[in-house]
Amino acid sequence: MFSNIAQDDSYLKGRALEARARRENSPEGWLDFASLKAGKGSYAPAAMGFLNAGTLLEAAGNSAAAAGAYQSGFSVCVKGKLKEAALLIVSRLAALAERGSDFSAAVSAYEKLGAFFEAQKAFFLAADAYEHAAEMLFSGGDDISAYRKPAELWLLNAQYWAKSGNSGDEAWSRRRAELYLELVKKGKK
Repeated sequence: MFSNIAQDDSYLKGRALEARARRENSPEGWLDFASLKAGKGSYAPAAMGFLNAGTLLEAAGNSAAAAGAYQSGFSVCVKGKLKEAALLIVSRLAALAERGSDFSAAVSAYEKLGAFFEAQKAFFLAADAYEHAAEMLFSGGDDISAYRKPAELWLLNAQYWAKSGNSGDEAWSRRRAELYLELVKKGKK
């Protein structure tokens, strides 16, 4: 539909690239679309494009290129403050690294996600991301007895709920921090 439209209109060019990407279902098509959208500050469509490219690359067995697409997708999520899309993309990136036994890459992905959520004061999501990082550190053979970031964030989550007057979620968050520290102390995390 848009193939004959002048290419100087970036919106219409994006629509044409998206139509091509959908039709071809190729990583290259999605990367072209995502790159254009990222360059224009349309971060949600860019994130979707990078996610689509990454999953196709992953299915084709090109883990390195898939990881690159996911990393680009996460970068646009940070720029656009897209929490949900960031969670989806980093979940794919970290799982890809874990399947390749690259636990340090999985840790890095989860810690970057945790820092992103913490900066937005999304303490539950931040704590959860750092707990995933702890799990990957442990899986990689690292000593996590001094890894306290998840507990710190669960306590920040508790403070958030205390200010909101939700004593149930406050208590749950405080207990979660205690449980995390107990598990780490026992070496079971």
